[in-house]
Amino acid sequence: MKHAIADNPTSPERLTKTWLTGVVRSLVLDHEALTRPLARCELSDCRGTCCHDGVYLADDEADAIEELVSQSREEFSALGAILPDACVIYGHESGIAAGRKTATISVPRDVQADDYPTHFPATRCVFLLPDSRCSLQVMAEQRGLPKWHYKPATCWLHPLSLLTEGGRTPVLTLHDEGSDPQSRLGYPGFVPHTHCGRTCEGGAPAAEVLAEELTALGALGGRDLLGELRGAEPC
Repeated sequence: MKHAIADNPTSPERLTKTWLTGVVRSLVLDHEALTRPLARCELSDCRGTCCHDGVYLADDEADAIEELVSQSREEFSALGAILPDACVIYGHESGIAAGRKTATISVPRDVQADDYPTHFPATRCVFLLPDSRCSLQVMAEQRGLPKWHYKPATCWLHPLSLLTEGGRTPVLTLHDEGSDPQSRLGYPGFVPHTHCGRTCEGGAPAAEVLAEELTALGALGGRDLLGELRGAEPC
């Protein structure tokens, strides 16, 4: 499953732009984690692995997606998305996450990535198109809107995570095999097992690979997060 408030996914806080603006203004950057080498994934290879179980939504995101679907089913259909009656459902993972999330459909494992993790369920988010593009993003682009206009924040931030638990100063980080909070007995974790979140020997520092995401996130709070990370690099 996917959620950006990694250490407290059951938190009632909302990933709204207003909420994110406040978080960005005060967050601390995990410089060390953001130097881990990554590589941009190729959809033809990963086939939307990170979208396999849908995404938990803030209430306003869930409301907005439900309204969008109710008004635009024919447009989604034209894109190739076959949407069920309920695109947003209630999900519950004991001790891990609970709340409204995007629905999923079962798919044969042979349509998943060749190296699809065996501990991930054989499912896909209903908004994933047959070519593994996100229909929410494609629709925004076709309407001339910013590409992440309809996309849940957790999705466009992935593989980045925001740690906000307990009223402490928020931290922007990138989990690896040793720090992934979703790792537990029988489930080795999420972020480092996705193509875009796994360590890539010979890859570029995460801050450079994720420059677009960092720039967009920083803009919400009036910060140049990428510049701050580059400024911290040794001469």
